[in-house]
Amino acid sequence: MSDQIFEYLLERKLGFGKHQLRQFFIISFIDFLDGAEFLFLSLLTPTLKQEWNLSIVELSIFGGSFNLGLMIGSTICGFLADKIGRKRILIIGTVLQTGVVFLTVFAQNILQMILLRLTYGTVIGMNLPISSILMIEVTPKLHRGKIIVALQIMILLGRCWIMILGYIFMEGISKGNWRAISLCNSMPCLFCLIGTIFWIQESPRFLILHQEIQKGIDNLNNIGQFNNSDYEMLTDNEILSLKEWASEQHLHHQQENNSIKQLFNSENLPITWRNYLIFFLFMFTMLAIFNILPFILDDENKSLLHLYIVDIGEIPAIFLMLYSIDTFGRLSTLLLSTTLLIIILFSIWVWKFQIIIMGLIIFKFCCKINWGTLNVLFAESYHTLYRSLGVGTTMAMGRIAGSLAPFVVFPIYFNNNYLPFLICGVCSFFMLILLISYPIDLTKKPLDQLKKQ
Repeated sequence: MSDQIFEYLLERKLGFGKHQLRQFFIISFIDFLDGAEFLFLSLLTPTLKQEWNLSIVELSIFGGSFNLGLMIGSTICGFLADKIGRKRILIIGTVLQTGVVFLTVFAQNILQMILLRLTYGTVIGMNLPISSILMIEVTPKLHRGKIIVALQIMILLGRCWIMILGYIFMEGISKGNWRAISLCNSMPCLFCLIGTIFWIQESPRFLILHQEIQKGIDNLNNIGQFNNSDYEMLTDNEILSLKEWASEQHLHHQQENNSIKQLFNSENLPITWRNYLIFFLFMFTMLAIFNILPFILDDENKSLLHLYIVDIGEIPAIFLMLYSIDTFGRLSTLLLSTTLLIIILFSIWVWKFQIIIMGLIIFKFCCKINWGTLNVLFAESYHTLYRSLGVGTTMAMGRIAGSLAPFVVFPIYFNNNYLPFLICGVCSFFMLILLISYPIDLTKKPLDQLKKQ
Protein backbone atom coordinates (compact mmCIF):
# COMPACT_ATOMS: atom_id res chain seq x y z
CA MET A 1 0.00 0.00 0.00
CA SER A 2 3.03 2.30 0.43
CA ASP A 3 2.95 3.48 -3.19
CA GLN A 4 -0.48 5.06 -2.66
CA ILE A 5 -0.38 5.67 1.08
CA PHE A 6 -0.70 9.43 0.81
CA GLU A 7 -3.80 9.28 -1.37
CA TYR A 8 -5.25 6.62 0.94
CA LEU A 9 -4.76 8.81 4.01
CA LEU A 10 -6.22 11.89 2.33
CA GLU A 11 -9.29 10.06 1.10
CA ARG A 12 -10.04 7.52 3.82
CA LYS A 13 -8.62 8.97 7.02
CA LEU A 14 -8.16 12.74 6.86
CA GLY A 15 -10.97 13.42 4.42
CA PHE A 16 -12.08 16.71 2.95
CA GLY A 17 -13.33 19.15 5.53
CA LYS A 18 -12.69 22.20 7.67
CA HIS A 19 -8.92 22.28 7.18
CA GLN A 20 -9.12 22.40 3.40
CA LEU A 21 -11.92 24.96 3.54
CA ARG A 22 -10.02 27.22 5.94
CA GLN A 23 -6.87 26.97 3.86
CA PHE A 24 -8.90 27.60 0.72
CA PHE A 25 -10.47 30.71 2.24
CA ILE A 26 -7.10 32.24 3.13
CA ILE A 27 -5.27 31.22 -0.04
CA SER A 28 -8.17 32.36 -2.20
CA PHE A 29 -7.35 35.98 -1.35
CA ILE A 30 -4.25 35.59 -3.53
CA ASP A 31 -6.50 34.84 -6.47
CA PHE A 32 -8.90 37.55 -5.32
CA LEU A 33 -6.08 40.08 -5.56
CA ASP A 34 -4.97 38.71 -8.91
CA GLY A 35 -8.45 39.23 -10.31
CA ALA A 36 -8.62 42.68 -8.76
CA GLU A 37 -5.27 43.64 -10.27
CA PHE A 38 -6.23 42.74 -13.84
CA LEU A 39 -9.36 44.86 -13.77
CA PHE A 40 -7.54 47.63 -11.91
CA LEU A 41 -4.97 47.70 -14.72
CA SER A 42 -7.82 47.99 -17.24
CA LEU A 43 -8.84 51.18 -15.46
CA LEU A 44 -5.34 52.38 -14.61
CA THR A 45 -3.78 52.08 -18.08
CA PRO A 46 -6.09 54.46 -20.00
CA THR A 47 -6.33 56.75 -16.96
CA LEU A 48 -2.56 57.15 -16.68
CA LYS A 49 -2.27 57.57 -20.45
CA GLN A 50 -4.54 60.58 -20.21
CA GLU A 51 -3.44 61.90 -16.81
CA TRP A 52 0.31 61.63 -17.46
CA ASN A 53 0.15 61.98 -21.27
CA LEU A 54 1.98 58.69 -21.91
CA SER A 55 3.49 57.74 -25.25
CA ILE A 56 2.90 54.35 -26.88
CA VAL A 57 6.38 53.26 -25.76
CA GLU A 58 5.71 54.26 -22.14
CA LEU A 59 2.32 52.59 -22.32
CA SER A 60 3.89 49.39 -23.64
CA ILE A 61 6.57 49.34 -20.94
CA PHE A 62 3.96 49.97 -18.27
CA GLY A 63 1.70 47.25 -19.69
CA GLY A 64 4.57 44.78 -19.85
CA SER A 65 6.09 45.56 -16.44
CA PHE A 66 3.47 43.71 -14.42
CA ASN A 67 3.81 40.57 -16.53
CA LEU A 68 7.59 40.81 -16.49
CA GLY A 69 7.31 40.84 -12.71
CA LEU A 70 5.00 37.83 -12.85
CA MET A 71 7.63 36.00 -14.89
CA ILE A 72 10.35 36.83 -12.36
CA GLY A 73 8.14 35.83 -9.44
CA SER A 74 7.07 32.56 -11.06
CA THR A 75 10.71 31.68 -11.65
CA ILE A 76 11.65 32.50 -8.05
CA CYS A 77 8.75 30.39 -6.84
CA GLY A 78 9.74 27.52 -9.09
CA PHE A 79 13.31 27.32 -7.86
CA LEU A 80 12.77 28.09 -4.17
CA ALA A 81 9.40 26.65 -3.16
CA ASP A 82 10.58 23.08 -3.77
CA LYS A 83 13.59 23.75 -1.53
CA ILE A 84 12.55 26.04 1.32
CA GLY A 85 8.85 25.24 1.40
CA ARG A 86 5.54 26.55 0.13
CA LYS A 87 4.57 28.50 3.26
CA ARG A 88 7.82 30.45 3.53
CA ILE A 89 7.52 31.68 -0.04
CA LEU A 90 3.90 32.61 0.62
CA ILE A 91 4.77 34.64 3.72
CA ILE A 92 7.55 36.53 1.92
CA GLY A 93 5.23 37.21 -1.00
CA THR A 94 2.28 38.44 1.05
CA VAL A 95 4.48 40.78 3.13
CA LEU A 96 5.88 42.39 -0.02
CA GLN A 97 2.47 42.42 -1.67
CA THR A 98 0.90 44.43 1.12
CA GLY A 99 3.71 46.97 1.09
CA VAL A 100 3.74 47.48 -2.68
CA VAL A 101 -0.01 47.97 -2.97
CA PHE A 102 0.12 50.62 -0.26
CA LEU A 103 3.09 52.41 -1.87
CA THR A 104 1.26 52.56 -5.21
CA VAL A 105 -0.98 55.22 -3.69
CA PHE A 106 1.97 57.61 -3.60
CA ALA A 107 3.38 57.06 -7.13
CA GLN A 108 4.10 60.39 -8.82
CA ASN A 109 5.37 59.46 -12.29
CA ILE A 110 5.45 56.63 -14.80
CA LEU A 111 8.91 55.42 -13.75
CA GLN A 112 7.78 54.92 -10.16
CA MET A 113 4.62 53.22 -11.36
CA ILE A 114 6.54 50.85 -13.65
CA LEU A 115 8.85 49.85 -10.79
CA LEU A 116 5.89 49.29 -8.47
CA ARG A 117 3.99 47.23 -11.06
CA LEU A 118 7.15 45.22 -11.72
CA THR A 119 7.56 44.51 -8.01
CA TYR A 120 3.89 43.75 -7.51
CA GLY A 121 3.96 41.38 -10.45
CA THR A 122 6.95 39.63 -8.90
CA VAL A 123 5.22 38.96 -5.60
CA ILE A 124 1.97 37.90 -7.28
CA GLY A 125 4.05 35.63 -9.50
CA MET A 126 5.54 34.05 -6.39
CA ASN A 127 2.18 33.59 -4.69
CA LEU A 128 -0.11 32.41 -7.49
CA PRO A 129 1.51 29.02 -8.22
CA ILE A 130 1.72 28.31 -4.48
CA SER A 131 -2.00 28.86 -4.00
CA SER A 132 -2.84 26.03 -6.39
CA ILE A 133 0.00 23.76 -5.25
CA LEU A 134 -0.83 24.01 -1.56
CA MET A 135 -4.46 23.12 -2.22
CA ILE A 136 -3.66 20.26 -4.59
CA GLU A 137 -1.21 18.66 -2.17
CA VAL A 138 -3.68 18.40 0.74
CA THR A 139 -6.90 17.70 -1.17
CA PRO A 140 -8.24 14.20 -1.96
CA LYS A 141 -8.09 13.37 -5.66
CA LEU A 142 -11.87 13.43 -6.12
CA HIS A 143 -11.97 17.07 -5.01
CA ARG A 144 -8.72 18.40 -6.51
CA GLY A 145 -10.16 19.72 -9.74
CA LYS A 146 -13.16 21.40 -8.16
CA ILE A 147 -11.20 23.08 -5.37
CA ILE A 148 -8.75 24.67 -7.82
CA VAL A 149 -11.57 25.77 -10.09
CA ALA A 150 -13.30 27.26 -7.05
CA LEU A 151 -10.31 29.58 -6.69
CA GLN A 152 -11.48 31.13 -9.94
CA ILE A 153 -14.57 32.36 -8.12
CA MET A 154 -12.29 34.51 -6.00
CA ILE A 155 -10.71 35.98 -9.12
CA LEU A 156 -14.19 37.00 -10.21
CA LEU A 157 -14.97 38.39 -6.76
CA GLY A 158 -11.74 40.37 -6.95
CA ARG A 159 -12.98 41.96 -10.13
CA CYS A 160 -16.34 42.66 -8.53
CA TRP A 161 -14.44 44.40 -5.74
CA ILE A 162 -12.73 46.66 -8.28
CA MET A 163 -16.06 47.23 -10.03
CA ILE A 164 -17.51 48.53 -6.78
CA LEU A 165 -14.48 50.71 -6.15
CA GLY A 166 -14.60 51.88 -9.76
CA TYR A 167 -18.19 53.01 -9.43
CA ILE A 168 -17.25 54.92 -6.30
CA PHE A 169 -14.00 56.51 -7.43
CA MET A 170 -13.96 56.50 -11.27
CA GLU A 171 -15.77 58.94 -13.55
CA GLY A 172 -15.22 56.85 -16.68
CA ILE A 173 -12.89 54.32 -18.29
CA SER A 174 -10.05 56.84 -18.47
CA LYS A 175 -10.73 59.26 -15.62
CA GLY A 176 -10.98 58.95 -11.84
CA ASN A 177 -9.26 58.55 -8.47
CA TRP A 178 -7.12 55.46 -8.99
CA ARG A 179 -5.11 56.19 -5.83
CA ALA A 180 -8.17 55.62 -3.64
CA ILE A 181 -8.77 52.27 -5.36
CA SER A 182 -5.19 51.21 -4.65
CA LEU A 183 -5.49 52.21 -1.00
CA CYS A 184 -8.67 50.16 -0.59
CA ASN A 185 -6.96 47.23 -2.30
CA SER A 186 -4.35 47.06 0.46
CA MET A 187 -6.97 45.79 2.93
CA PRO A 188 -7.43 42.29 1.42
CA CYS A 189 -3.62 42.12 1.10
CA LEU A 190 -3.31 42.61 4.85
CA PHE A 191 -5.95 39.98 5.58
CA CYS A 192 -4.16 37.47 3.35
CA LEU A 193 -0.88 38.16 5.16
CA ILE A 194 -2.38 37.62 8.62
CA GLY A 195 -4.14 34.43 7.55
CA THR A 196 -1.00 33.01 5.95
CA ILE A 197 1.14 33.58 9.02
CA PHE A 198 -1.28 32.16 11.57
CA TRP A 199 -3.42 29.54 9.82
CA ILE A 200 -1.68 28.14 6.74
CA GLN A 201 0.19 24.87 7.29
CA GLU A 202 3.16 23.69 5.29
CA SER A 203 2.29 20.91 2.87
CA PRO A 204 2.77 17.56 4.68
CA ARG A 205 3.52 15.94 1.33
CA PHE A 206 6.39 18.41 0.87
CA LEU A 207 7.68 17.88 4.42
CA ILE A 208 7.72 14.09 4.22
CA LEU A 209 9.44 14.09 0.84
CA HIS A 210 12.07 16.48 2.21
CA GLN A 211 12.94 14.21 5.14
CA GLU A 212 11.00 16.22 7.73
CA ILE A 213 8.98 13.13 8.50
CA GLN A 214 7.80 14.03 11.99
CA LYS A 215 6.66 17.51 10.98
CA GLY A 216 4.78 16.00 8.06
CA ILE A 217 3.11 13.42 10.29
CA ASP A 218 2.20 16.13 12.81
CA ASN A 219 0.63 18.19 10.04
CA LEU A 220 -1.35 15.21 8.80
CA ASN A 221 -2.62 14.52 12.30
CA ASN A 222 -3.51 18.19 12.74
CA ILE A 223 -5.52 18.10 9.52
CA GLY A 224 -7.32 14.95 10.60
CA GLN A 225 -8.14 16.32 14.05
CA PHE A 226 -9.40 19.61 12.65
CA ASN A 227 -11.56 17.83 10.07
CA ASN A 228 -12.97 15.21 12.43
CA SER A 229 -13.22 15.25 16.22
CA ASP A 230 -13.22 11.41 16.21
CA TYR A 231 -10.01 11.22 14.20
CA GLU A 232 -7.54 8.52 15.23
CA MET A 233 -3.85 9.38 15.02
CA LEU A 234 -1.71 7.75 12.35
CA THR A 235 -0.73 4.21 13.28
CA ASP A 236 2.82 2.87 13.29
CA ASN A 237 2.07 0.91 10.13
CA GLU A 238 0.78 4.01 8.35
CA ILE A 239 3.83 6.00 9.42
CA LEU A 240 6.09 3.19 8.20
CA SER A 241 4.25 3.17 4.87
CA LEU A 242 4.77 6.93 4.56
CA LYS A 243 8.49 6.50 5.17
CA GLU A 244 8.67 3.71 2.60
CA TRP A 245 6.74 5.86 0.13
CA ALA A 246 9.17 8.76 0.62
CA SER A 247 12.15 6.43 0.18
CA GLU A 248 10.72 4.99 -3.03
CA GLN A 249 10.11 8.46 -4.43
CA HIS A 250 13.64 9.61 -3.61
CA LEU A 251 15.15 6.45 -5.04
CA HIS A 252 13.29 7.00 -8.29
CA HIS A 253 14.22 10.69 -8.56
CA GLN A 254 17.58 10.78 -6.78
CA GLN A 255 19.75 11.45 -9.82
CA GLU A 256 17.92 14.64 -10.73
CA ASN A 257 16.61 15.89 -7.40
CA ASN A 258 16.39 19.69 -7.00
CA SER A 259 17.49 20.35 -10.57
CA ILE A 260 15.73 21.82 -13.57
CA LYS A 261 17.09 18.84 -15.50
CA GLN A 262 14.28 16.75 -14.05
CA LEU A 263 11.78 18.75 -16.10
CA PHE A 264 13.54 17.65 -19.26
CA ASN A 265 14.22 13.99 -18.57
CA SER A 266 12.67 11.35 -20.82
CA GLU A 267 9.58 11.10 -18.60
CA ASN A 268 8.83 14.83 -18.31
CA LEU A 269 10.13 16.30 -21.57
CA PRO A 270 6.92 15.59 -23.55
CA ILE A 271 4.98 17.40 -20.82
CA THR A 272 7.34 20.30 -20.18
CA TRP A 273 7.82 21.61 -23.71
CA ARG A 274 4.09 21.41 -24.35
CA ASN A 275 3.32 23.20 -21.09
CA TYR A 276 5.71 26.00 -21.98
CA LEU A 277 4.33 26.50 -25.47
CA ILE A 278 0.67 26.12 -24.49
CA PHE A 279 0.92 28.67 -21.73
CA PHE A 280 3.00 31.05 -23.83
CA LEU A 281 0.39 31.03 -26.60
CA PHE A 282 -2.53 31.26 -24.19
CA MET A 283 -1.12 34.13 -22.15
CA PHE A 284 -0.13 36.07 -25.26
CA THR A 285 -3.65 35.69 -26.61
CA MET A 286 -5.38 36.58 -23.37
CA LEU A 287 -3.20 39.52 -22.40
CA ALA A 288 -2.98 40.96 -25.90
CA ILE A 289 -6.77 41.33 -25.91
CA PHE A 290 -6.89 42.40 -22.26
CA ASN A 291 -4.42 45.22 -22.99
CA ILE A 292 -6.47 46.69 -25.82
CA LEU A 293 -9.84 45.96 -24.21
CA PRO A 294 -10.36 49.34 -22.46
CA PHE A 295 -9.13 51.22 -25.53
CA ILE A 296 -11.36 49.39 -27.98
CA LEU A 297 -14.40 49.97 -25.76
CA ASP A 298 -13.48 53.62 -25.38
CA ASP A 299 -12.99 53.98 -29.15
CA GLU A 300 -16.41 52.41 -29.73
CA ASN A 301 -17.90 54.97 -27.31
CA LYS A 302 -18.71 52.34 -24.69
CA SER A 303 -19.03 53.23 -21.01
CA LEU A 304 -17.44 51.92 -17.83
CA LEU A 305 -20.51 49.70 -17.49
CA HIS A 306 -19.63 47.91 -20.74
CA LEU A 307 -16.15 47.17 -19.40
CA TYR A 308 -17.81 45.43 -16.47
CA ILE A 309 -20.43 43.68 -18.60
CA VAL A 310 -17.67 41.94 -20.54
CA ASP A 311 -16.75 40.10 -17.33
CA ILE A 312 -20.18 38.44 -17.28
CA GLY A 313 -18.77 35.63 -19.39
CA GLU A 314 -16.64 34.48 -16.48
CA ILE A 315 -19.62 33.63 -14.28
CA PRO A 316 -21.04 30.70 -16.32
CA ALA A 317 -17.47 29.64 -17.13
CA ILE A 318 -16.74 28.95 -13.48
CA PHE A 319 -19.87 26.85 -12.98
CA LEU A 320 -19.24 24.95 -16.20
CA MET A 321 -15.68 24.23 -15.06
CA LEU A 322 -16.88 22.96 -11.70
CA TYR A 323 -18.93 20.36 -13.55
CA SER A 324 -16.78 19.52 -16.55
CA ILE A 325 -13.28 19.41 -15.07
CA ASP A 326 -13.97 16.16 -13.20
CA THR A 327 -16.82 14.85 -15.36
CA PHE A 328 -15.18 15.14 -18.78
CA GLY A 329 -11.59 15.62 -17.65
CA ARG A 330 -9.03 18.39 -17.92
CA LEU A 331 -8.06 17.87 -21.55
CA SER A 332 -11.57 17.47 -22.94
CA THR A 333 -12.60 20.68 -21.20
CA LEU A 334 -9.62 22.52 -22.66
CA LEU A 335 -10.17 21.20 -26.17
CA LEU A 336 -13.79 22.36 -26.25
CA SER A 337 -13.01 25.75 -24.75
CA THR A 338 -10.05 26.44 -27.03
CA THR A 339 -12.07 25.50 -30.11
CA LEU A 340 -14.74 28.02 -29.11
CA LEU A 341 -12.02 30.59 -28.41
CA ILE A 342 -10.67 30.24 -31.95
CA ILE A 343 -14.13 30.63 -33.44
CA ILE A 344 -14.96 33.77 -31.50
CA LEU A 345 -11.62 35.47 -32.18
CA PHE A 346 -12.01 34.98 -35.92
CA SER A 347 -15.64 36.10 -35.68
CA ILE A 348 -14.69 39.38 -33.99
CA TRP A 349 -12.06 39.96 -36.66
CA VAL A 350 -14.66 39.45 -39.41
CA TRP A 351 -17.69 41.25 -37.94
CA LYS A 352 -15.83 43.79 -35.79
CA PHE A 353 -17.92 46.27 -33.76
CA GLN A 354 -21.17 44.52 -34.71
CA ILE A 355 -20.47 41.73 -32.22
CA ILE A 356 -17.77 43.31 -30.06
CA ILE A 357 -19.56 43.15 -26.69
CA MET A 358 -20.96 39.64 -27.09
CA GLY A 359 -17.71 38.50 -28.66
CA LEU A 360 -15.66 39.78 -25.74
CA ILE A 361 -18.04 38.16 -23.26
CA ILE A 362 -17.50 34.80 -24.98
CA PHE A 363 -13.76 35.49 -25.17
CA LYS A 364 -13.68 36.01 -21.39
CA PHE A 365 -15.77 32.86 -20.95
CA CYS A 366 -13.21 30.77 -22.84
CA CYS A 367 -10.21 32.40 -21.18
CA LYS A 368 -11.61 31.73 -17.72
CA ILE A 369 -12.14 28.04 -18.51
CA ASN A 370 -8.68 27.72 -20.03
CA TRP A 371 -6.97 29.57 -17.19
CA GLY A 372 -8.59 27.51 -14.44
CA THR A 373 -8.22 24.17 -16.18
CA LEU A 374 -4.62 24.75 -17.26
CA ASN A 375 -3.67 25.51 -13.66
CA VAL A 376 -4.95 22.11 -12.60
CA LEU A 377 -3.44 20.29 -15.58
CA PHE A 378 0.02 21.78 -15.08
CA ALA A 379 0.13 21.24 -11.31
CA GLU A 380 -0.97 17.61 -11.58
CA SER A 381 1.50 16.84 -14.35
CA TYR A 382 4.58 17.14 -12.13
CA HIS A 383 5.85 15.26 -9.09
CA THR A 384 5.79 16.90 -5.64
CA LEU A 385 9.60 16.97 -5.55
CA TYR A 386 9.63 19.45 -8.42
CA ARG A 387 6.00 20.54 -8.79
CA SER A 388 6.78 24.15 -7.90
CA LEU A 389 9.68 24.15 -10.33
CA GLY A 390 7.54 22.77 -13.14
CA VAL A 391 4.56 25.02 -12.49
CA GLY A 392 6.72 28.07 -11.74
CA THR A 393 8.76 27.85 -14.93
CA THR A 394 5.61 27.16 -16.95
CA MET A 395 4.01 30.26 -15.46
CA ALA A 396 7.19 32.18 -16.25
CA MET A 397 6.92 31.25 -19.92
CA GLY A 398 3.38 32.58 -19.98
CA ARG A 399 4.46 35.77 -18.27
CA ILE A 400 7.17 36.32 -20.88
CA ALA A 401 4.39 36.24 -23.44
CA GLY A 402 2.39 38.65 -21.32
CA SER A 403 5.36 41.02 -21.14
CA LEU A 404 5.79 40.95 -24.90
CA ALA A 405 2.09 41.32 -25.68
CA PRO A 406 1.80 45.11 -25.15
CA PHE A 407 4.82 45.80 -27.36
CA VAL A 408 3.25 43.72 -30.12
CA VAL A 409 -0.40 44.59 -29.74
CA PHE A 410 -0.39 48.36 -29.11
CA PRO A 411 1.38 49.36 -32.37
CA ILE A 412 -0.86 46.96 -34.29
CA TYR A 413 -4.02 48.15 -32.55
CA PHE A 414 -3.40 51.84 -33.15
CA ASN A 415 -3.02 51.08 -36.87
CA ASN A 416 -5.73 48.43 -37.23
CA ASN A 417 -8.12 48.00 -34.32
CA TYR A 418 -9.23 44.46 -35.10
CA LEU A 419 -6.09 42.83 -36.51
CA PRO A 420 -5.01 41.65 -33.00
CA PHE A 421 -8.04 39.34 -32.94
CA LEU A 422 -6.85 37.57 -36.10
CA ILE A 423 -3.33 37.17 -34.70
CA CYS A 424 -4.67 35.80 -31.42
CA GLY A 425 -6.95 33.42 -33.30
CA VAL A 426 -3.92 31.94 -35.06
CA CYS A 427 -2.07 31.59 -31.73
CA SER A 428 -5.08 29.79 -30.24
CA PHE A 429 -5.15 27.40 -33.20
CA PHE A 430 -1.56 26.33 -32.51
CA MET A 431 -2.45 25.94 -28.84
CA LEU A 432 -5.29 23.59 -29.82
CA ILE A 433 -2.88 21.41 -31.79
CA LEU A 434 -0.60 21.11 -28.76
CA LEU A 435 -3.51 20.19 -26.48
CA ILE A 436 -4.65 17.45 -28.86
CA SER A 437 -1.25 15.77 -28.46
CA TYR A 438 -0.95 16.31 -24.68
CA PRO A 439 0.32 13.05 -23.12
CA ILE A 440 -1.25 12.99 -19.62
CA ASP A 441 -4.50 13.71 -17.81
CA LEU A 442 -4.67 12.89 -14.09
CA THR A 443 -8.37 13.54 -13.63
CA LYS A 444 -9.37 11.68 -10.43
CA LYS A 445 -6.03 9.84 -10.40
CA PRO A 446 -3.37 9.77 -7.65
CA LEU A 447 -0.45 12.19 -7.68
CA ASP A 448 3.20 11.13 -7.51
CA GLN A 449 2.74 7.69 -8.99
CA LEU A 450 5.96 6.03 -10.04
CA LYS A 451 6.09 5.00 -13.66
CA LYS A 452 5.91 1.24 -14.00
CA GLN A 453 8.92 -0.24 -15.63
